[in-house]
Amino acid sequence: MFLKLLHRLNVPSDVAYGMALASILGSIAVWARRNEKDPANAERLGIFIGLWAPTFMIIGNGLHVEEAQTPRLEDQTDAFAAKMHDTAQSIGSS
Repeated sequence: MFLKLLHRLNVPSDVAYGMALASILGSIAVWARRNEKDPANAERLGIFIGLWAPTFMIIGNGLHVEEAQTPRLEDQTDAFAAKMHDTAQSIGSS
């Protein structure tokens, strides 16, 4: 249901994949900028941010599946429209 909502809002799968990459890079950046007073806090925050990446990858994969199914419906609609157009022309020419 959540993936269908995102798909209806035209959120491409690339956005979710980009957020996964940003999570990984953000995790590395937070870990690298840790201070000497409390390095454990920075490490925990880096791990926390890094744990978002699999979630974003799963969302991206789900959106990719939704995107792959959409053209099939469009192809069916185009075929139906062409059939209706041919039918209308045959009725008009008789």
